[in-house]
Amino acid sequence: MAIKIKCVSSLEEHQNCLSIRKKVFIEEQGISEDIELDDHKVNTTNFLALLNEECVGTARYRVTNNGIKLERFAVLKTYRNLGVGKALVEFILDTLNQDDIYLHAQESVVDFYTPLGFKKIGNLFFEADIPHWKMIRK
Repeated sequence: MAIKIKCVSSLEEHQNCLSIRKKVFIEEQGISEDIELDDHKVNTTNFLALLNEECVGTARYRVTNNGIKLERFAVLKTYRNLGVGKALVEFILDTLNQDDIYLHAQESVVDFYTPLGFKKIGNLFFEADIPHWKMIRK
């Protein structure tokens, strides 16, 4: 099983990212399409994870006033716990190669990000009715 991560460079690849996000965030987690599908409102760099040439995961980052924010990490249910999420995080961190990176982690995945160098700051808050923590990596 070879996990390949690539920076999205075509409309078709971006549509694959949106398809994965719809399955994970809208169908599985019940997040509103209005909240999840905001790509027309923000300038992001998207990534696609492939496992044996099948699109199985996605993530993106964007530049904000607070630094670089990693977001929208999603792996299809069948392919979780195979290292896809970790490969996405590591590839993006290697691509960025800088400090002041943060993310808003759902409470259920804080322990996933901690060994990757992120630490919780602040207080628990809610996005899309889901508990989150701000996590930073310096």
